[in-house]
Amino acid sequence: MINKNVNIHLTVKRVEAINDTSMSVFFERPKGFEYEPGDWMDINFYGGNPSGGITYSLSSSPTEDMLSITFKLGISSFKKRLQSLKPDDEMYISQYGNDYGFHLKENRSSVLIAGGIGIAPFRSMLKEMSDNNNKNDVQLVYLNKDTSFIFAEEIELWKKQLPNFTVHYIDTTLLNRKKREKLLIGLINKNAHQYFIAGPEGMVEATEHLLIDDMGINAKDIRIDSFGGY
Repeated sequence: MINKNVNIHLTVKRVEAINDTSMSVFFERPKGFEYEPGDWMDINFYGGNPSGGITYSLSSSPTEDMLSITFKLGISSFKKRLQSLKPDDEMYISQYGNDYGFHLKENRSSVLIAGGIGIAPFRSMLKEMSDNNNKNDVQLVYLNKDTSFIFAEEIELWKKQLPNFTVHYIDTTLLNRKKREKLLIGLINKNAHQYFIAGPEGMVEATEHLLIDDMGINAKDIRIDSFGGY
């Protein structure tokens, strides 16, 4: 469900650099604001937005008292202004929700395939699972261009807490396309109920084709969250 034409005030609480290429912004959670793990929101600057995309997946969980977005540093005017935010700066949400079923379902096994910053919505899902002691069968396949896997410390804690949660970290630095695809085919659970892919557009498209064409996964069981490169 998408909640359109809203004007929900946001106040920045803190900004955290994660590494040389990504960061998180934490907002005070507006009173009464409810959302689901995997949701996104359109955020805006008062007085008008500079050029660039305004849609960001929530990396925070509904079980937390702050909202957070986690994103790759960019060159658009919007990203540059976002990267310069400071505590007490103000923005607003113009719409939020989810229009493609990017939500885990109770008693359904799931495979989460993250490419780099695509881990953001999965962090929301996994944190909520941990806080609620969820017993769902979930496999995370996390691909990255180096070994600096965002949220790895939290993920390792959740591995210990969640009995049916497994993780595979894949550094793609030395993997060509054929080697990467062969590795994924060998790792991914072929009998899961649902498959979720999040990351850069090219990665999402290639992985979706792999699931459908090479692994025989039904397209109706796949959900995607494609991140633009602005």
